[in-house]
Amino acid sequence: MLSFVFSILYNGIVHLVILGEANQQVESLRRVDFSSKVWISILATLAVSFLFTALYSFFVSEKSIRKGLFFGFVFGLLIAVIVDINQYVLYPLPFLLVAKWAWFGMMEFSLMGMIVGSIVKDKT
Repeated sequence: MLSFVFSILYNGIVHLVILGEANQQVESLRRVDFSSKVWISILATLAVSFLFTALYSFFVSEKSIRKGLFFGFVFGLLIAVIVDINQYVLYPLPFLLVAKWAWFGMMEFSLMGMIVGSIVKDKT
């Protein structure tokens, strides 16, 4: 649950504050009814937080903040390749904006990995 709260707050700060002006470049591509679909984004964030934590719990044998950081970075890199690079290929998006999305995404998952790594412990 903590990873979900972190992710919501992190994305709010990144996309509304840090990248707010840059994200306006693609405002015309956004759905007209975007605000009525925000709940889907929140639900997707909850699902990703749950899956991230589950994957870490099941597949990382030695749990620690350091292992969580590494797991989060690799997970973030995978998401950047699957999501951000494909969005650049499919849609008329500025490369620099997509690169920023990828960078901040990798940082998000790295930090989330540290959070999960500090909470989820090995069974003894």
